[in-house]
Amino acid sequence: MNRRTRARLNDLATALENIAGDNYEVEDDPNMEAIPTPVEMSHPLLAAYEINIRQVNNGFIVNVGCQTFVFEKFETAVKYIDLYFQDPSGTEKKHYEGTLFK
Repeated sequence: MNRRTRARLNDLATALENIAGDNYEVEDDPNMEAIPTPVEMSHPLLAAYEINIRQVNNGFIVNVGCQTFVFEKFETAVKYIDLYFQDPSGTEKKHYEGTLFK
């Protein structure tokens, strides 16, 4: 567990103690770093998500992170998996914009 996670867990524990004691109060911690949202991230993802490929009767089910894709041919699945490993953040951006399969 890293320091940021440990600090957040400590803050959560303190907040829960305050709620239980009816002394609930929320304060901003100036020492706490903000977590950037995907839009604020200026660097590409450092690593691709784990990929699981499962063969079924009519093709292949490919799970990438929390997304699931279905392909009829293995060659098509490999094309997109290769594209993903070459540029994970660019491929994810295309997926969320709806332009990945166009």
